[in-house]
Amino acid sequence: MTSRVAQQALDRALDDTDQLLLLYQPIHDAKSGAIYGAEALLRQRRETGEVRSASMITKAAEERGGYELFELDSIVMQTAYEDAARWPREVHLNVNLSPKEFEGGKVLDRIKPFAEMKKLNLEITETSYIAHPKETEDVLRAIKDLGFGLWLDDFGTGHSSITHLQHFPLDGLKLPGAFVKPLPHDRRCLAIVRSLLTLAHDLDIHVVAEEVEKQEQLDFLVEHGCEYVQGFLFSRPMAPEAFASLLERRASQTAR
Repeated sequence: MTSRVAQQALDRALDDTDQLLLLYQPIHDAKSGAIYGAEALLRQRRETGEVRSASMITKAAEERGGYELFELDSIVMQTAYEDAARWPREVHLNVNLSPKEFEGGKVLDRIKPFAEMKKLNLEITETSYIAHPKETEDVLRAIKDLGFGLWLDDFGTGHSSITHLQHFPLDGLKLPGAFVKPLPHDRRCLAIVRSLLTLAHDLDIHVVAEEVEKQEQLDFLVEHGCEYVQGFLFSRPMAPEAFASLLERRASQTAR
């Protein structure tokens, strides 16, 4: 259970949404370094002006469920939608969808207004559909019909991952840093990552490797066909204005 402090922080954030902001961590093409898109990351601005992870309030919202959770997810979706509209070119935008969104059956109504974003990928965690896999499969297919991409976050860290790949209409998956950071020196991680990449590609599923921080990690991933990477080797999370500037610089470099 989350603490009373976390619950109170959630209440304050929802009462004053100026405390909430999104940073964007670019997702790069592994071979060329070109920008494929970005992942929206929720942050909380404290009274001191310090910007910190919003994990405490998101955990509190998930435990409480109901209106507060859906409001928080809606704020993230709306903010990402508005930020992306100001960027100089359209790129893929990955937004996390809370596991609890699948329990009420109303997720489709909440995300329909954003269906016009042609390159919006919704990231879901494996725990999103453990409880009701058949119901979740129907919801995911309806989400796909609306035009959203579906990505599985933290692949391999939950339960029944292979079954999920078999039944759910996924476009991509994210290799967690737990597998990526030990590369290329950890024999077990080498075997796991090679196998996961082969499996994903045989199923026509794209892969983003997270927490890529070293050139030797990138070299291994490129050698084994990983399409996209995300991590400090390329870019740290940045404000929407900074990401817009990065897109402009990349576009001008390409035009030369």
